[in-house]
Amino acid sequence: MSSPSPVWKRRAAAILAEPTFHFFVLGALLFVAHRLIAGDPRVVTVTPGVRAEIARRFHDTHDGRVPTPAELETEVRGWERDEALYREALRAGLDRHDATIRTVLVDRMRARAAVAIPKPTPTTAQLEAWRASHRDLYEEPRRYDYGVVAFPKSKPSSAAELDRYERDLKQGADPRTLGRPIVGGNLTDADLKARLGPATAAGIEALPVGRWQRLESPDAFLLARLDGVTGGLPPLDAVRAQLTTDWAYAERQRQVDQAVRAIVDRYRFEEQP
Repeated sequence: MSSPSPVWKRRAAAILAEPTFHFFVLGALLFVAHRLIAGDPRVVTVTPGVRAEIARRFHDTHDGRVPTPAELETEVRGWERDEALYREALRAGLDRHDATIRTVLVDRMRARAAVAIPKPTPTTAQLEAWRASHRDLYEEPRRYDYGVVAFPKSKPSSAAELDRYERDLKQGADPRTLGRPIVGGNLTDADLKARLGPATAAGIEALPVGRWQRLESPDAFLLARLDGVTGGLPPLDAVRAQLTTDWAYAERQRQVDQAVRAIVDRYRFEEQP
């Protein structure tokens, strides 16, 4: 056999020296290594564990009935179809470029983080702190149950009538028998201010419950009594169940966010110009 010609040797040496040739050789080696280590990505292995999981799902969705061999084979063929389509979707990058799929996967990761977090149980001190810092969630508008007897300033005898009326009340008279109308209501702070004015409303709200006291409006002398106040921030025990639910939900979300942040912190983000 004749030895290769000098021309052929020169061409071979030139090819071997080409960076492109080195690139393709390296790519081929990486492809072969990946196949040897990871296997063919288009080979789907139906393991006994896969069959058992398919049979379990059939059992759960068919009122506890075990699939027949034919039914199981049909389910396995369906799984193979879905697995092939799923892998092709990953090869096409749909998990990266489809916003809906991206959202589903993100939500699944948050759900996985939540599963690992035990259900938190608050202490009484934590519930009290939560209630105090979230008053708007539990506080009901205060309502003021009041009555007012008015003596117009435009009437010269009003001052004397006020004195007599107050004296009769102190002697135990029923105000309903004293011949003057008692105007009142069960109003919120806003409604009370709208009806009587801010200054008079503030005076009524500051009264001790159950005692007639003098007040004054721009056009009348008043005797007013505060019969009761309702609303406001309820006692802890009255809303303990709701407080516990709200606190536990917020605490769980905080811990999930913390777990998500731990995942995100493993990554480095770079901006490209």
